[in-house]
Amino acid sequence: MSSEFPLFLLPMIVFNNTLKLMTPFELVAISLCSKKSKMICKSARSQLQCKNSTKEFTLKFSLSKEIRLKFDYYPSLEWVFKLECFPKIDNVPPKKNILRKFFSIFRNNHRESQTPSYTRVANNLFINTWIPTEDDTTSEQSLQLFTTEEFQTSNINLFIQYLSDVFNIPLVNIELHFQDFIREENERIIDFYCRDQDEKSTVRSLTLIGKYWNTPEDDEVVDSLLRRQEAQIKLNLFMKPTDDFKYQAEHFRNKLNFLKVQFAHWISFQQFLEIDFYVVTLLNSTFKTSHLKLFFEKWSSGWTPKWRVATIEYAETIKIDECVNELSVMGSFSNIQVQREEMLKNLSNEESKTTQYYLRRPDGMVGVASMESETFGGFYIFTIAELNIKFFPHLYN
Repeated sequence: MSSEFPLFLLPMIVFNNTLKLMTPFELVAISLCSKKSKMICKSARSQLQCKNSTKEFTLKFSLSKEIRLKFDYYPSLEWVFKLECFPKIDNVPPKKNILRKFFSIFRNNHRESQTPSYTRVANNLFINTWIPTEDDTTSEQSLQLFTTEEFQTSNINLFIQYLSDVFNIPLVNIELHFQDFIREENERIIDFYCRDQDEKSTVRSLTLIGKYWNTPEDDEVVDSLLRRQEAQIKLNLFMKPTDDFKYQAEHFRNKLNFLKVQFAHWISFQQFLEIDFYVVTLLNSTFKTSHLKLFFEKWSSGWTPKWRVATIEYAETIKIDECVNELSVMGSFSNIQVQREEMLKNLSNEESKTTQYYLRRPDGMVGVASMESETFGGFYIFTIAELNIKFFPHLYN
């Protein structure tokens, strides 16, 4: 009697419901069995709740290359395809063995596992087991894929396209640890994934990560990558440039929704005011109380920034009450409505206080300045006067 479960002999309704219970790795394995199985798996994932459940689809370039998937219905898990190069493949079984390897997930076959062989997944991309490695410390499960160095980039992209097709999602984010590669390799990655091409669009989000403080050579690489990238929605810069690294308008020529800079000492306050992103986060900035006062004065005079939300980590302790009182005495707020509020929050059994100032101009625009700690604050810009009357009635009494 066969120990293999007759999965493909199930009634279609039962089969579809079974697919919904499978892990992402199991679904990929099933989809590779045949064109029909791929079509069925894709159909099972095409439902709206499945399409909207993907939290993350990231290609990570570091010393180890990874494709990361995260779904709402697996809230604590990430599903990781780890890619590794090998010089030569000597034992490649037929493609039909993909199904046999998938069935091995459900049975304990020690003899077979002692003699692993490589199975072709796509073109020159191979796998030797569909049994994932579990890591409880990082809440992730991973599979190891193998490819040749010669076709590494193209094979990775083909597999990404395959995953996009099966799960009905585009590649969202490229995470590039640029200090792990030479300049030419970094530029090749950016050019391939972060620039529009005839056959595909650029990714939505780019994250540049540097583990150590930049050298002057690293600064040159980052400058080149920022000038080349064409991310569509989000740009995360988790790097540590030298003090000589300069802000260039070409770095942010695309109007994105989100910009987050971990070490923002290279962005001046004047450059911050001109940034044309919807949400801006600058950590470890050089901004001080004098910059906050300047912002208040510009806002009260009728100036409006291009961004709408900004969170700033200041370089010194900010006493926002003293700042506002001083400007009020000077008459800087003579033509606007100013109102102060305090909010108390309990975080980890500790009480924190947020101080907010609402600044309504005669044109109906409202600016909200907040300080959540001694050095961390934010600005929120509301430009539609008709909505502001509804959202902030206390400013119109």
